[in-house]
Amino acid sequence: MPVPEAFISALAWKILDVDALENETGSHSDVPMVREPNGKPIGLLYRTGGGSSRVITIKQTLPSGERLSEFKKALSLSGLHIHGSEALLAEAILNSLDGVRVEKSASQPASPLTPSIALLQNMRGVSGVKGPPDVAAIVESLYARGAGSQPESLSASRLWLKAANRRMDVDPLLRALDTAVDRSLLGSRRKDTAQIDAEQESGALGSGDYTGTPFDWFAVVWNRLTSDAWVQALPARVWVDWATTVLRLATGMSFLWECAWNEEFARGVLREGTATWSSIRDGVPAVLPWRSSRAGKVALDVAPQLISKVHRSERIRVLLGDWQKDHDALDSTFESTLSDMRADAAFRLQLTDALGSERQTNSGKNLWEAIKYALKTRETSAAQADYYGLLRTNGRYLSVEPGTEWIAVVASLACENPGGFTDVGRLMSDLRSLGMRPDLPDLIGLLERAGLARGSADADQGVVIESAF
Repeated sequence: MPVPEAFISALAWKILDVDALENETGSHSDVPMVREPNGKPIGLLYRTGGGSSRVITIKQTLPSGERLSEFKKALSLSGLHIHGSEALLAEAILNSLDGVRVEKSASQPASPLTPSIALLQNMRGVSGVKGPPDVAAIVESLYARGAGSQPESLSASRLWLKAANRRMDVDPLLRALDTAVDRSLLGSRRKDTAQIDAEQESGALGSGDYTGTPFDWFAVVWNRLTSDAWVQALPARVWVDWATTVLRLATGMSFLWECAWNEEFARGVLREGTATWSSIRDGVPAVLPWRSSRAGKVALDVAPQLISKVHRSERIRVLLGDWQKDHDALDSTFESTLSDMRADAAFRLQLTDALGSERQTNSGKNLWEAIKYALKTRETSAAQADYYGLLRTNGRYLSVEPGTEWIAVVASLACENPGGFTDVGRLMSDLRSLGMRPDLPDLIGLLERAGLARGSADADQGVVIESAF
């Protein structure tokens, strides 16, 4: 994901269905049309930095000229006025929408504070490609695995929209901004869609109980963060940053967990004894090595181990998928598939080779990029610094160095309610679900620096954690 804010924008474009509305009406405006009259796809970005592309038309949604005048009028019609220049009001608002700036990039997204503002960038614009991945569908699938088959469970995007609308109910300024953007900067008014059903391709993962996995953590925490209590407790910008952090963390760690699961499943095929979906799940080790800060710089570098894991997983995933298709086993039960694979001597040799190979694949490179940029700190300085990253680059090394705000998000959401309390033991349990087992003194040190720890560090896992809000 090129910019963190694009996670929420992807959900917005999925559920607000602006593409469908524009295609139905056949209307044309500067932004945000899906295609130019000549059929060239349009990529939207809040600040483009003057970039260009041969495959798409990149349009900046930050208004200027006539569109800026329209935005000023829309602000007035929405009830926003100041003593002085209306132009100053518009400029202040537009500057306040800036999101995280990515290092060595002149482009910048808008912070998706409201549904309309979230639509000021799309996946084509932030990625610069004609056919970007359907990130919203990926997020929906991750959430659906963790949420299980609860009939009352909403989709991840529906929960986001519900929370965004609730935020505007309690914050008339945001409601006015949303209305002004909708009236002036968007080419046509958005419309809501019907309920989104996440498509889950079972593949080798199959259908099972995802308790104690990143999928489970994501579903629990997303339900919590999008509840009325948390929406009302957090300032608007903070809520968006926390939501983005949860989406980044869920995506990166879920992909890592799946990589580890593929390896564990392959070993389950090769070894003797009874194996079930749950036993394979329980055998998945910590997927992100979070070593003691006292280790040396080389020992803290997680990139070599993770890169090898991702490429091994991709080779195994392809082998498993091909075997299932060749044996017409896509709809078979987990137990029967495992038994038939064990009986296939040639396939077992292929799995053995894949587990020991260090050869890299193109799909593995793409997957590693997706994981790394979901978790990596994107900017370390300036006003738009990223304080919500988990991984940090130190020269050619990549180490686990959570930002202060990152630990505030994860620790606070371990509390059930705003203003609530939990302890380090509960937080450690959440981190284990995510696939991390940090050194206890390091974790307590992070909590103390963030001002969240209450009590003596000697209490170890009994140290009390107070929510940041």
